[in-house]
Amino acid sequence: MSVCGMRMGVGEALYTALPYTVLTLRSVSNAVMMAMLQSTLDSVHGVNPITLVVYQQLASASVLVALALLFDRGRRKPSLQIILWAFLIGLLQITVPELLLTASLQYITASVQSVGINTIPVVVFVLAVLVGREKFSWCSAYGQAKLWGVFTSVIGAILVVVASNSDSTSAFNGFWLGVLFVAAAVISLSASILLVERVAIEYESDLTLSAMMCSFGMIQTVIVAVIMVRDLSSWKIHTDTLELPVILFGGMLATGVFFYGQNWCIHTRGPVFGAVFTPLVVVFSFLFQILFFKSETNIKCVIGAVLVVGALYLLLWAKTRDRKEEIALIDDSGTLESSSREPLIV
Repeated sequence: MSVCGMRMGVGEALYTALPYTVLTLRSVSNAVMMAMLQSTLDSVHGVNPITLVVYQQLASASVLVALALLFDRGRRKPSLQIILWAFLIGLLQITVPELLLTASLQYITASVQSVGINTIPVVVFVLAVLVGREKFSWCSAYGQAKLWGVFTSVIGAILVVVASNSDSTSAFNGFWLGVLFVAAAVISLSASILLVERVAIEYESDLTLSAMMCSFGMIQTVIVAVIMVRDLSSWKIHTDTLELPVILFGGMLATGVFFYGQNWCIHTRGPVFGAVFTPLVVVFSFLFQILFFKSETNIKCVIGAVLVVGALYLLLWAKTRDRKEEIALIDDSGTLESSSREPLIV
């Protein structure tokens, strides 16, 4: 094999591994941000979670807009229709879930909320199959692998959450209202993931699209926050806590660069692939608690973590077959087409 061929092979392998790397790192960043956020909200200063979300969205929108202006300057400008879609996705992917999940913590524990969030892969999978955005066959081994992979990963994540909070006995009034808020947030996020893929097909500049979504989400969140938070002291950033690092790290990475990364993965690999890494956040949070906070190891948590990783591997194995068919189709036609343009129900 020539040196040029070897370089091309290495480059192709790195590009193939990039979506897996991006979504795994996004899960790591979300786990770190959750740990920092919990420490910040538990501080004696009484940090307002809504204003914290506003500052994070302001940071993420600033980063993505700057990157879009730097790297997408010569790209085709978005049409009015694309801008309106970006506004809607910003509402569904950022504003609605952020506010609903924040409000739900007044009625339920963070562990219950985590269980709800980890059902996102199941909801996305069901919606994607129903609307014809995901290949699925009941009779094939690959179809069964997808089905069991999605559900087992969610079961594993729920096991980790429940086992980690088995000693919690706190009760909240309005429990079912909190559950309703989480359910609405999950549906909103799941629908937005499918919409991202749909809009990205029409406008393939993922960075500019992500910047628009994030900017609209930030503007919407600011408007709601100004209406809900009238006390000016709640807008103060406490420099003697982790509030500023949470804003910068969460805004620039977790909800900034990796927000764009997730949207790129959804565009290139489909909505189910983009959502299925969600339970890894629970696994990484569990590992961080053991490594950095010296928490006791719970065998149920270990089993749950193994289920999540094993189920994720099973699902990705099944998705590899879709990818091979995609590449074969490209080789046969000689054109680069998105997987979402193929017949999707088999």
